[in-house]
Amino acid sequence: MATAEMIQELIRAHVTGDADRFRQIALQVASREARSGHRLAAGKIRDLLDQPSLEPLAKPTPIIRPSRDLEGILSASYPELSLRAIVLEGEAERAFARILNEQQQAGKLADWGLPPRRRLLLHGPPGCGKTLGAGVLAGELSLPLFRVRVETLFSRFMGETGTFLSEIFAQAAHKRGVYLFDEFDSIGKHRADDNDVGEARRIVSTFLQLLDADESDSILIAATNERGSIDRALFRRFDDVVPFDLPSRKALRCLLSLRTASYGFNSRAIGELAKKADGLSYADVTVAVVDAVKEMVLDGREALRPADVSAALVEVARQRASTA
Repeated sequence: MATAEMIQELIRAHVTGDADRFRQIALQVASREARSGHRLAAGKIRDLLDQPSLEPLAKPTPIIRPSRDLEGILSASYPELSLRAIVLEGEAERAFARILNEQQQAGKLADWGLPPRRRLLLHGPPGCGKTLGAGVLAGELSLPLFRVRVETLFSRFMGETGTFLSEIFAQAAHKRGVYLFDEFDSIGKHRADDNDVGEARRIVSTFLQLLDADESDSILIAATNERGSIDRALFRRFDDVVPFDLPSRKALRCLLSLRTASYGFNSRAIGELAKKADGLSYADVTVAVVDAVKEMVLDGREALRPADVSAALVEVARQRASTA
């Protein structure tokens, strides 16, 4: 029989729409059944997975879409993520707990004339969970996620950025959701460019005015890799300024336990892998585990070994060092 961990991972893969992960775990279940002598059951599982109607898993179709004028700037999705999909620690964990608690009890706050938190500035190195965090908030609150690439606004719509920002805020007032202003540090980059400094200052001024005037129920999130490049006048406009740092050893253990839950690694193996992962981001570790699983599949094996993940972590670390 499948273990409780396998069943949980199957459900999680289905809920998040991760077809590759679902198939991978289902094949592990089939292999486990075959090793237990239940070859008929194992064969039926594999037959089901080979049916075209089950491959890939259907993903939810967004009902809410950006307005026609914003289609090239905003992307809309309905993340089916929960807090279990992300490893948070320190101030990030506390900030997410606060905003979710206040949003989920907004009616109680309204009775006292108090608004819930809804403006966050997330900062930290790439791959440390800022975008995933926005998706988790959207999933926990059953809201659509609208992703705004600020850099795209600068590179493709120079001179019209302020107009498009106004339209985005207008949509936030009309269509409640989580609005993620990704690559927000691009404003800082352009402010350092003599050719763009005037435009960048106008954009900062426009954004401040729009943020101050915003009275929507939407959640507004700005994400940046470089906190130092953000205009200081922006900081006080946010309810929380949340650091997303490289994971600690404890966080790495949690992440590796989550990503290898269906493979039966013991706590000692997880601890050794966490040591190997020191200095890597959450995204780096996830990539390494996926690479290790691919290697297992291509080698024709049915069991993932800690050594496979260890080798993948070393390779990812080497690649990151060579591009630093």
